[in-house]
Amino acid sequence: MFDPGSYRPNHDPPAGMEPYDLPREGDLGALSNAQQGATNKLKAQTRLNNEHYLRKHPEIKYMITAFLRDILTKQPEDAREHFVDFFTSPNLESNIENIKKEFTDQYHDDQVIRSLAQEEQHSKI
Repeated sequence: MFDPGSYRPNHDPPAGMEPYDLPREGDLGALSNAQQGATNKLKAQTRLNNEHYLRKHPEIKYMITAFLRDILTKQPEDAREHFVDFFTSPNLESNIENIKKEFTDQYHDDQVIRSLAQEEQHSKI
């Protein structure tokens, strides 16, 4: 028989994370409420730390974008080999710079369009 007072609820995982180890009827699951709470806090803190790191290093976004564009365009038979070839290529830095320039240009274009739209909206008022 189990103690219903220590039964862990089947909810409250950190946002975007799966509620693993859900207990079944008569099963407490592997973690106590305190352990699950500590695990949830650790997961949330890890996500926060990862987000801070990625914001400090925007080049990671460019690297991922460049790789995904390349692999989806070429659709190689051996994706692992392609991954190694891509990230050890002597052209990697220039590929990343090209993607960064595209992002920067697109951001600038978006700002210009928003500015023009605001001017047009204000002139109608």
